[in-house]
Amino acid sequence: MLEHGCGFKSIEVPPLILPRVPNERFLLSGMNLTSLSIRGKAIDPAISLIVFLFAALVVGAIPFAYHDTAAQIFPDEETLLSFFGADACQLTSTTVEERNSYACSAFLLESVGLSASTAPFAGALLSVSLTLIPIFQFARIPLGVFLASLAWGVIRAIFLSVLSKDMLSAAVVLVSVMAARQSWFGMTWLLSATIYGWVVRKYWLLVSAVWFGLRLIRKQLTVFRLLVIIVLVYVALALTFQIALGVTLDFARLAVNENREVGAEGSRTVIEAVIASDNAILQALNATITFFRLAFPLELLRFGSVSQLAFISIMPFTFVWMVKVIVKSAKSDNKKIIQAGKIALAPLSFLIIEGVFEPDFGSFARHFAIVSPLVFSAMALMQKAELVQEKLLRRSHPAAPIAPAFVGAIQQDRIS
Repeated sequence: MLEHGCGFKSIEVPPLILPRVPNERFLLSGMNLTSLSIRGKAIDPAISLIVFLFAALVVGAIPFAYHDTAAQIFPDEETLLSFFGADACQLTSTTVEERNSYACSAFLLESVGLSASTAPFAGALLSVSLTLIPIFQFARIPLGVFLASLAWGVIRAIFLSVLSKDMLSAAVVLVSVMAARQSWFGMTWLLSATIYGWVVRKYWLLVSAVWFGLRLIRKQLTVFRLLVIIVLVYVALALTFQIALGVTLDFARLAVNENREVGAEGSRTVIEAVIASDNAILQALNATITFFRLAFPLELLRFGSVSQLAFISIMPFTFVWMVKVIVKSAKSDNKKIIQAGKIALAPLSFLIIEGVFEPDFGSFARHFAIVSPLVFSAMALMQKAELVQEKLLRRSHPAAPIAPAFVGAIQQDRIS
């Protein structure tokens, strides 16, 4: 205000108000409640929550309802219980070969108080958590994505109905899923997967190595380059196995299937080599073919069972979504989208190594069901990042046409 003594009138100068640039937390303030969407139209969050909780109830009930049946079908629980109290893990040994995976799994499971009677509780907790957490990481989850996530949850709950090594890998994935939105996700995944591989399943060491390698070249990844890299990984593994170990690339698969009893779990869906050869290049080619057989398991249509049809339906979509996130993140400078790509590289790395070691499609469904939540966490993170970008663009250019956020995730409403 100017003073009166100089013949001027009193004038009030309004304070200078600068426009505020909305930050990400502000833009996402209206997205806290996840809603289900059908054909791009969001359902009321309260109704969506009821649907999600009902899905959790179904997934959580399976380990209790299926425990007795699963104990008869899957031998893992009986084998693990035979090691309880034996202390045969040699956990402090510095040599991987000295550790028995069942002995170490039994030691860890027993250490946290699990037994045959408490296994369904642990299975239900892990199954529900791995199903719901990725769902609630979405701002709006398309119906097709939700149904795929739920289907994986059902498959996961069936296999987690009894004590198994998969309970430990599920814990590894759960920790990583919970860290999906944090900058330290990569370190969490790398360390937990490496420790699990060192103590329990040795091939997870290769999963960690492949993830780390893909992480280093993430910016160069396209669909074609991914295919080339997969082939090169298999060539490198085939040469390493042949030179260092004196075995073929699929030695582990052959060993399991040769010792398998007719009628045993997975005996109908064994994975046999399309190209059987001692040549490292041909072995790598066969592993590449197996990789795509796992990603698109259409050959299981000949069995026609409901469970196999469900797996056939969801695996190709899950694979395509995973690759879309990876490729799209390679072209982005947005930190959240880059993070989504890093998350999606984890299940892709697992799938690449499964092309070498998995003996049958049943075992593959069992193992990939555990890591599949990482695909949905990656999709959720990318969707939220793109919704923020969309809102920022609307505020800065109100008249500009806006492309729908995360087109890959929204469009599947039309196929659901």
